[in-house]
Amino acid sequence: MQSRLRVLIIIFTILIMGIIGKAFYEQIIMGPTYASKSLEIRTKQFSAEEYVRGEILDRNGISLTDATYRPTVVIFPKFVSEPEGLLARLKMELPQISLSDKAIKPYFKNNTKIYPEPFIIRVENNIDFLSKVSAWNEPGIAILPYKSRYGLDSLAVHLIGYMGFKENGHEPQGMTGIEGRFDALLKGSRTEKIITPITDARNSILNGLGFRLIDLGKDEKRTDIFLTIDSRIQKIAEDVLVENSIIKGSVVVLDIDTGNILAGATRPIYDQNNLDNTMGFKDNQIERTIDYKVYPGSIFKVITAAAALEKGVVTLDTKFICTGSSSDFRVKCPREHGEITFSQAMEQSCNVTFVQVGLSLGRQVLEEFIIEKFGFNPIENKTFDSSAAIAHGIIGQEIFEVTPLEIANMMATIARDGYHQEIMDPWKSRLVMAMRNKQIMENYIEIPEYKQIYSRDTAQKLKEVLTATNQRGSGRRAWIEGYGSAGKTGTPQANELGEYMAWYTGYAPIEKPKYAVAVLIEEIEGLTKGDLQGGYHAGPIFKEILERVLNIVE
Repeated sequence: MQSRLRVLIIIFTILIMGIIGKAFYEQIIMGPTYASKSLEIRTKQFSAEEYVRGEILDRNGISLTDATYRPTVVIFPKFVSEPEGLLARLKMELPQISLSDKAIKPYFKNNTKIYPEPFIIRVENNIDFLSKVSAWNEPGIAILPYKSRYGLDSLAVHLIGYMGFKENGHEPQGMTGIEGRFDALLKGSRTEKIITPITDARNSILNGLGFRLIDLGKDEKRTDIFLTIDSRIQKIAEDVLVENSIIKGSVVVLDIDTGNILAGATRPIYDQNNLDNTMGFKDNQIERTIDYKVYPGSIFKVITAAAALEKGVVTLDTKFICTGSSSDFRVKCPREHGEITFSQAMEQSCNVTFVQVGLSLGRQVLEEFIIEKFGFNPIENKTFDSSAAIAHGIIGQEIFEVTPLEIANMMATIARDGYHQEIMDPWKSRLVMAMRNKQIMENYIEIPEYKQIYSRDTAQKLKEVLTATNQRGSGRRAWIEGYGSAGKTGTPQANELGEYMAWYTGYAPIEKPKYAVAVLIEEIEGLTKGDLQGGYHAGPIFKEILERVLNIVE
């Protein structure tokens, strides 16, 4: 018993001596060293930019990415004492922001570095929440100036594109749009501002100091890209699509003088800051203005009219008989027009009349105008190899598919009295205006040469009949009071299920035309696709956009 007690006393004595020795070492031997190191601030640098890249700007120098450093909630997981509690508190305070466990937990769980990458929560203009976070005084969470790549309400998202990782890639890069096509030029070599958490020798944030922002100056490797887009017109186009409950569709606005794209709006859209929740549906990813092709429908009659007037096959007063259908080719009109002039046939979009005119022109003339002059290419393995093919092709079915940009370009040609511009590579020749590197601006765009593809006499007749179409014909809902407008409607069949698309293309003003527009509507909330009509649904979109542009932007 005594020997066992003796052993316990010895063990206890050793433990006490160890504790005393440790305290002596820490306080007496190492105390001065720790005191010195606690004053020696150690920092770790984090970029205050989401991506090290040049800006993408509109024609007036307004950023279409996000050039502003905004107050942002920045969480440094290493310094957070209770991640689960913090996450629960954030969810409660910010129910409108998606903060899923799947999104945020990996930042706390998987990153074992001393200074893992921060987690960013964007809460622009939420002053109450920012004040609450500041009052929490939670180590590892701070309100800091941070520049996200994209704003919360970004414009032209499909044209700008988004950032991501390619398969087996370790560095973020541009995936689509301008981001993808000009990735190498946009990439920079370093961040321009850094965030530094200020810590002592034991990696604890120093009270009263926390974090600071350091400006490193301009990164001269990155290139800024200026687009031809006018952000004012772009916003108008996007707003009008939303206000009219367009689920699927697009708008292109061209500068008639230069052929440049001033706006390219697409619905539906995705959120560049929340790709996981908005990129799941294929429709969200599709850019519908430059590369997206569908049947043109009756807007293609404009080319047949140009060919017929130029070749002298018809005059505006040439008379036809419309019985309401052409049974040989399964072509119908909405109603029987009876005796009708060529001008009236354009105004009322009479299919039967245009089939007769197209057959009179023949394959060679149609291909000369559609393919060689206006630059439209047929669908692979489709040609005007029969009368039936001609009948369907000239009313915009089966033979050709077109993009909204191509259609707007066609209308710009008409507004310029037949002077046509080839599109070439639209992402470069119609959308990028200039580049800036090391503060040096260089013009990038070269205006394509104009080529007159029909006479001024034909041009005047064509403009006359397209103006009449808007004054009293199928395009009357696109007429703009005080400015006038000219254009053409189209309602092509989308598929064999009886579904349709709605087209409208036109220009304004009548005197000294400035803007050419193409509107394509594929789906409207609350309306079956079988009820879509170009004049009723796409025409008013054209009108609303250009009324605002002419009254606000001009």
